[in-house]
Amino acid sequence: MRKLSLLLIYFVFLVIPFTSQSEEAQVVEAKPAVYGILMYADWCGACKALDPKIAQAREEADLDSEDILFMRWDLTDETTKHQALMMASVLGLNKVYTTNAGKTGFMLLVDAETGERLELLTTKYGPAEIADKIQNSIEVANS
Repeated sequence: MRKLSLLLIYFVFLVIPFTSQSEEAQVVEAKPAVYGILMYADWCGACKALDPKIAQAREEADLDSEDILFMRWDLTDETTKHQALMMASVLGLNKVYTTNAGKTGFMLLVDAETGERLELLTTKYGPAEIADKIQNSIEVANS
C-alpha cells in the first residue's frame, strides 16, 4: 500500500505538470500580414499562365516562409464560387470578393488586417517581379 501511495504522489507531482505544459506549448499562432488571392477558373488561359509563375516565385524566393497566406478562389462554376464566397466571408473579405468575383487570371495581394488591396499581379510579370511585389507588400502591411 505504501508503494502505491508513493507511486500516486510521484504521478500527481511530476507527471501531470509536464503533461499540461506540453499541451500548452503545442498551441501556436501564425497570422498573415498579406493574403495572396489567386482569382482562378479552370477554363481561364491567363490563370494557367500565371499559376506556374507564382509557383516559381514562391519556390525561388522562399515566400511560403513569409507572412503571406496564399489561397485560390476558384470561380469555375457556381459550386466553387459559393466555396470562395464562404472563404471570403470567414476572412472578412466580402468586399474584395464582391468587387472581383467573376474576374479571373490575376492575384490580389490584400492587407490581412485592413482588407485593402496592396497589389495586383498579372501575367505581364515574371517570377522575380512577382516575388518582389509580394515581398514589398508584406513590408508595407507590416509597417
